Amino acid sequence: MPHSGRDRKTATVRGSIALAVLLACSTSTLAQESTSSSRIDAVTLSSSGLAEIHRSAAIDGSTSLSIDIPLEQVDDFLKTLVIRDPSGRIGAVTLDGLSPVEETFRRLPFGPDQMGSLPDLAASLQGIRVRASSGGRAIEGAVLGVGRHDLTHDDIPRQEHVLSVIADNGEIEALPLGTDATLSILDEEMREKLREAAEVSGRGRMDDIRTIAIELAGDGSRDIGLTYLAPAPVWKTAYRMVTGPEGTARLQAWAVIENATGEDWDGVSLTLSSGAPVTLAQRLHQRYWHDRPEIPVTVGTTAPPRPDTSKAMAAGGGDGQSQQLERAMAPAPMAEMAKEAADMAYFEPAEPDNPAIAQEGLTTATYRIPSPVDLPAGQTVSMAFIDNEIPAERVSLFQPERGETYPIAALFLENDTGASLPPGLMTVYDEADGYVGDAQLTGLPAGESRMASFATDRKVEITTETQSRDSVGQVTIVDGNLRATRFLRRVTTYSIEGAPDAARTVLIEHPREDGWSFSSEALDSDTPTHHRLRAQIPAGGSARVTAISERSDGEVYALVETDADTVIHWSGMTTDPEIAARLDELAELKRKETESRETVEEIRRDIERASENQSRIRQNLGSVPPDSTLGQRYLGMLEEEENAIAELDEGLNAAETTLKEHRRKVADFIRNL
Repeated sequence: MPHSGRDRKTATVRGSIALAVLLACSTSTLAQESTSSSRIDAVTLSSSGLAEIHRSAAIDGSTSLSIDIPLEQVDDFLKTLVIRDPSGRIGAVTLDGLSPVEETFRRLPFGPDQMGSLPDLAASLQGIRVRASSGGRAIEGAVLGVGRHDLTHDDIPRQEHVLSVIADNGEIEALPLGTDATLSILDEEMREKLREAAEVSGRGRMDDIRTIAIELAGDGSRDIGLTYLAPAPVWKTAYRMVTGPEGTARLQAWAVIENATGEDWDGVSLTLSSGAPVTLAQRLHQRYWHDRPEIPVTVGTTAPPRPDTSKAMAAGGGDGQSQQLERAMAPAPMAEMAKEAADMAYFEPAEPDNPAIAQEGLTTATYRIPSPVDLPAGQTVSMAFIDNEIPAERVSLFQPERGETYPIAALFLENDTGASLPPGLMTVYDEADGYVGDAQLTGLPAGESRMASFATDRKVEITTETQSRDSVGQVTIVDGNLRATRFLRRVTTYSIEGAPDAARTVLIEHPREDGWSFSSEALDSDTPTHHRLRAQIPAGGSARVTAISERSDGEVYALVETDADTVIHWSGMTTDPEIAARLDELAELKRKETESRETVEEIRRDIERASENQSRIRQNLGSVPPDSTLGQRYLGMLEEEENAIAELDEGLNAAETTLKEHRRKVADFIRNL
């Protein structure tokens, strides 16, 4: 049957393509199986999101070491690779480009999309000798092209593809390509290119690994090491803090680690690094083409040069620094009931089996896990790497800016572990009560102290009252300027009502302000943003803590520009009777100057109103006969306004003379102060 023939031919073409894909997959599998015996033997995870990977391999003589690297790690591999070969030399590092499929098809007349359509593939083989058959007819020759014709069959539109070739005898033949069409490429070189393209295209569909070949030159058997960086999830820290009654606490730090290197960890030496390194990335595996400006081809004659028309001539010629105060770590007294509860429900975590070895560096702290770690790719592990007793004082921390009356239960921690503690969340347990809250530890350098707040202490209540008082310390007059020193004093009182059942150590964080001096009998320590005030409150007791902030400001007033009321104000503020008397005299002169100025302004307003009336009368006069009764009336009114304006002008001249005299007296008085 004709349909069975078409089906068989179509299956043959499809089978060839499937065979090419199978060969590509087999080649890829073979490449993966031939990976060298190098292994990951050490990993350092950084809190910056990078993993420092150490590999080792045993080699003999000059060889090429192959490593399979996930595609997303190639840029960092090329940027950071370091090779340690005790008796050899390093050659080149080679790998496939970012898009080997694109590079392969760059040299071919067809693309990967055209390979899936026989008419499109045939159209791209222009000039290549082929043999094609379809519908029981065959033609042979060099491809001229494939035409497309729109047809309609049973009112259904369709498109027909027609292959045109030129035979050896020069005749041009055309063959409609139906669904049973077959195409044989007679050019052996083109057949090999098509087969290679099919293999590369098959591998490109699973293009997530790069096999990197490292050329090493040397003699004899030896062990080499490779170190490089790869992107990695940030390792996290989760703390457990168990408080006790003796001014110390049990601190356990657990690291949450994920293996995202794409390779199993088998007996790997693991190190955790906490720091803030600068990390940069660059797409070294990406191709970048430099854009060059295109210059048009110069055709024809050039423009004529400018004519030389000139003859040649001879050439011729704090605030204060933060200070941490020592403090006693004596525990607050504990109620008898709490002691009994502690004896009954003692909370003691087990010791970790594999505590880390801490080492403090210049900018980072590292924690090396002493035992080898096994972790399959893609899995997560949580392990305790710190277990220490550290000084921890339980306090009630009051922060006024929170706007609440209750302090926060907190632990004043001192890091005496010898290494910096990385940032992380902290779950706080009490020996007697179990879980009491969570705290955030933002990182604690070795030897420093931090406050970790975990709950609201509703048994303690603190109210705040602030009173402000301003005073003038000194008033002087220099060079016509009044200089005054103003003293500002702000007294804040914290009234503390303690817990009824137990003593409390209360720490108040009073905000620091630039330019203000601070004093308090309860001052314990300072931070860059706050003064810490300490108060010991017995069970059922109360206390008052006072904080005093003071500041002096200098104010300068130009007496020439100052009004009488301001001068009177400073006269009453100064404690010097001589200066007060002079200011009172100046205020009187200023008052007279002000009165004169107001008189001048009032006369000017009267002149302005008279001028407006005069304009209105002239306008009315122009609308009536001059010899009429109304016209005569307007003339009389105009004369009256003219006389009034003349009198006002005389008064203005006298008032301005008086104002000038008062201004002169004020200026002379100020000059002689």
